[in-house]
Amino acid sequence: MTELNLIGTILGRFEIIKELGRGGMAVVYQARQTDLDRIIALKVLPPSLTHDASYVARFRQEARNAAHLEHPHIMPIYEIGEANGLHYIAMKYITGQTLKDLVQAEGSFSVQRAATILAQVGDALDHAHKQGIIHRDIKPSNMMVTEEGWVYLTDFGLARGTGGTTAGLTMAGTVMGTPEYMSPEQAQGLPNVGPPTDIYALGVVLYELLTGTFPFKADTPMGMLAARLLQAPTPPRDIRGDLSSPVEDVVMRALARKPESRFASAAAMVAALRVAAGIGSAEPPRPATPMAGMPAIGATILTPSPPDRAVAPTPGSSPLYVRQAAPPHVVAPASALPPFPTAQTVQPNALPRKGPNNLTVIFGAIGVLVLACIGLLVVFARSGPGPTTPPTAVVNADVQALLTKADQALQSETGLATAISDYRKALELAPDDPQVLAKLALSTNASGDWATAEGYANQLIDAPTSSNRQVALGYALLADNLASQGDMTTALTQIPQALTNDETLALGHAIQSNLLAKRAVVISSTAEMETALASLDRATDRVGDEAPLVQALTHHALGYTFAQQYQMSGNEDFFRQSEEQYQQALKLLPSAGLFQANLTYLQSLKKDYAKAREGFTQALNTGYTLAQADIGWMYYDEADAKAQADPNADTTQLKADAEHAFDEALTLNPNAPDGYFGKARLRYDEQDYDGAIKLLNEALTHNPRSPELQSWLGEAYFWKGIYSTALTDLNVKKDALAQSAAAYLKAIEFNDRSIFAISGLAWTLQHQEKYAESVQRFDQAIALSPQNAVNYNGKGWSLYNQGKYQDAEAAFRASLERDDRAAETHYNLAQTLEKLGGANEAKKEYQRVLALDANHSGAQAALDRLGP
Repeated sequence: MTELNLIGTILGRFEIIKELGRGGMAVVYQARQTDLDRIIALKVLPPSLTHDASYVARFRQEARNAAHLEHPHIMPIYEIGEANGLHYIAMKYITGQTLKDLVQAEGSFSVQRAATILAQVGDALDHAHKQGIIHRDIKPSNMMVTEEGWVYLTDFGLARGTGGTTAGLTMAGTVMGTPEYMSPEQAQGLPNVGPPTDIYALGVVLYELLTGTFPFKADTPMGMLAARLLQAPTPPRDIRGDLSSPVEDVVMRALARKPESRFASAAAMVAALRVAAGIGSAEPPRPATPMAGMPAIGATILTPSPPDRAVAPTPGSSPLYVRQAAPPHVVAPASALPPFPTAQTVQPNALPRKGPNNLTVIFGAIGVLVLACIGLLVVFARSGPGPTTPPTAVVNADVQALLTKADQALQSETGLATAISDYRKALELAPDDPQVLAKLALSTNASGDWATAEGYANQLIDAPTSSNRQVALGYALLADNLASQGDMTTALTQIPQALTNDETLALGHAIQSNLLAKRAVVISSTAEMETALASLDRATDRVGDEAPLVQALTHHALGYTFAQQYQMSGNEDFFRQSEEQYQQALKLLPSAGLFQANLTYLQSLKKDYAKAREGFTQALNTGYTLAQADIGWMYYDEADAKAQADPNADTTQLKADAEHAFDEALTLNPNAPDGYFGKARLRYDEQDYDGAIKLLNEALTHNPRSPELQSWLGEAYFWKGIYSTALTDLNVKKDALAQSAAAYLKAIEFNDRSIFAISGLAWTLQHQEKYAESVQRFDQAIALSPQNAVNYNGKGWSLYNQGKYQDAEAAFRASLERDDRAAETHYNLAQTLEKLGGANEAKKEYQRVLALDANHSGAQAALDRLGP
């Protein structure tokens, strides 16, 4: 290796600048790619190894492995090639340092920091494993950390496929890897190395991050390998006494000698670490919905998992119709839906229509960002020239007078409706004027009138004289309005259009951060939240250049992103920052009752329901009529909290108060879905499914795009079908389940991350006896929420009904790994073990059922049947 020095030379299209590092297999240089004029990292195999076929094959395999794994936390590969007799890999150049350098410089990390880093590496590893690639050399020196804290997994030189495609590069019995991080099976050179090997190495990395040392001690590499085969790891609390026992348990499980005893995935390991350390929730809450389930931007909603549909089979009969559990009470979201006070129902428009005015900007090169939004992001341009909506046409004095009057009205606490009225009068005098259209699109969005604001945003995009910046504003608001109505699928295509037309629009980055943040919370993705925070930073950098009202709306958007980060992390600093951003927005735009409502939603997370109702009343007093339904949700939530604290508590009055508030909401605005939805949830809780269905369908006439409304319609039809079990009701049951599946599919059409809808569809398909399709949907739900025990249990039953008992056993055991106290899952596992001929194991499971539920007649009957 010492003879290779290419600094100052040209290798193909690459001008070598300096050496970045060298290892046992290659040298890495900083280089300039001359044809694209960009700085890259160039990994070069030295001449001494170019004649070794195995090294060359492994070197090229590294590039192929990484190139096939397109993931934000895997080092991007640009090119693999050969020049001047040297093999090279061109990669993204990262400004930062290896995680090994960080550990050596800083010593042990906090548990939260370690979890944040491992979550990113874990995302990359889980992606690789799903593609059939095992890394086999997980260690801190193969993890690059940028100055912003972004982590890239590198060096797939030892990776191999689970399908055997690279098995020829490593003979059985050959030990490949780094001794300090190798798993026991890897240390023995066993041929069946799989994902658990990488999980073990990740456990060693976690141990090192937390303690600054290794779990085994030896003087030589061979001694290190032998230690993990003969000794137990040194408990991390022996080295660092401030670690909690649950955190130590996570580390020790990752370092289990048997592969099957380790975590099922890196995501599961990180989730367990977060739970053990008390860092937020490891299992993301079931989303109320994408935007449609959110009240508006800034409102943070915590909702429960859908009802447990666990079913227990009896011998000789399908498990499908036996012992069907009634749905337990389900907590309502802190708010029903985003405000939607339109006089008419607006159906989805055809999108998109207009691209950037500058044709040199190509939207297709941007890619679709993962986004999810929540209502209100409003920009009001200055009167006259300004950075947001520069006038492109001469308006007469009457129009200008109306615009000035409307702008002034916005500064009063009740002036938003007056401003909108004057803007509309101005538009009558100056049709298609982009300045007027922008003000109307923004002010109607600020009022929560998503459908009307959508129409104005479309007109702004299509106006012949709209500038690039005005088109960008139109697309940004369009994305926000669509997502606020629930059409996440279409909304995801709009925000890139906004930034393509004008990358400097602060509001565009702010909305992008909202969408990304909401998307991240659904699946508890630290990596996606980091991307959202990067967009937040870009918005923060640009907000000072905007008009004062633009600043107000950007502050409001930033408040929402901070609120989502608070929801995911539980860090009070993010709560405080969110609160400050909302308050700053209110100072700048006091006429936006929606700002007050969203600030109140944030504060309602502290469970002071009386104070929250006061906050919503304050929003109501500004003319924001949708706050009336929010008052109803606070009564609903208080009733639910009281029932959870004491199942025998009397919540009659609180439920009556909620119903009254929802009725008042319909009186104030009969065209908004919120009141109908609140009343539907009350009927659902009473198991009046026909009543709930009627109200949900009424709500959907006013917002047909809402995945939340569609999902709850699917729930109501599901339970109607389940309770229609008599022979005379079979047609009713069949029709109800068909309606349920259709509603869930519509919800997924609008939001492909609606775990509630995907899981609900899986259960419905199971009861329609479409077992293979059901398994596919359960797998989708599990991929989004890997710690949800109920979905593994449901998958197990669909597999059971296909006669795939071994797979069903694995699914039930996976469910019990996540919730060992679920009596029904133990019962399901016992039934499956009987099918597999394991009577003794089955009896143990039946006994476990009775220990958890002494009145479980099915388990007792099974034990009586099996005998002593």
